[in-house]
Amino acid sequence: APRYGTARMRRLAVALVLVAAACGSEGGSSFDAGTPLATTSTTTSSTTTTTTTLPTFIETAATVDVNGELPRFGEAPDPAQGMRAPTVAGADFAGSPVEIAPSDTYKVIMFLAHWCPHCQDEVKEIGPYLVANPPVESIEVLAVSTGVDPDRPNYPPSEWLTLDAWPTPVLVDTAESSVAAAFGLNAYPFWVVLDPDGVVLARSAGSLPLESVEALFDNLAALEG
Repeated sequence: APRYGTARMRRLAVALVLVAAACGSEGGSSFDAGTPLATTSTTTSSTTTTTTTLPTFIETAATVDVNGELPRFGEAPDPAQGMRAPTVAGADFAGSPVEIAPSDTYKVIMFLAHWCPHCQDEVKEIGPYLVANPPVESIEVLAVSTGVDPDRPNYPPSEWLTLDAWPTPVLVDTAESSVAAAFGLNAYPFWVVLDPDGVVLARSAGSLPLESVEALFDNLAALEG
């Protein structure tokens, strides 16, 4: 059974209603950009040749283990509110495991498309905020890199969502955006908030003002009080 009252659940939803703009949906942690590159040296009788091996990052996952599905977002009230969210087992750009599953934390999940200008603005504003104001231990922030298209701007996403720009774990979606589809995404950016049991507290499509994000974190922290 949910561990929060209806009034608190409504306040949580209110923190997500101020949507500025969205991009249409058609069409561990992220790697550390400061990690030294691997180098090898070959020495001949008179010459030393140094070869730099670039790290290999995945931009779309071959497969992601997704169990469950939410209705597509767009109706009011949101039919997914109170439903159990899909569980996801995948990886970040470097191949390290990342999952979305019930745990001892509330989860704030952002679905981001590299080509979406609203997503780019969101990362520029919220990324530094998260660095300066890390969420309390009871709140986990995750990003999902989805809607990937090599022919669209700001590709590849692994060079965009570095730890310098986005300081939380990033799960890499499949080329078919299977994770986004399972969570009912209809536009970018897309927000989903889950309780520790994996139950949907709220969803929102479009960019959120920083004030709304701060209110969201405050509401979640208060639920533990």
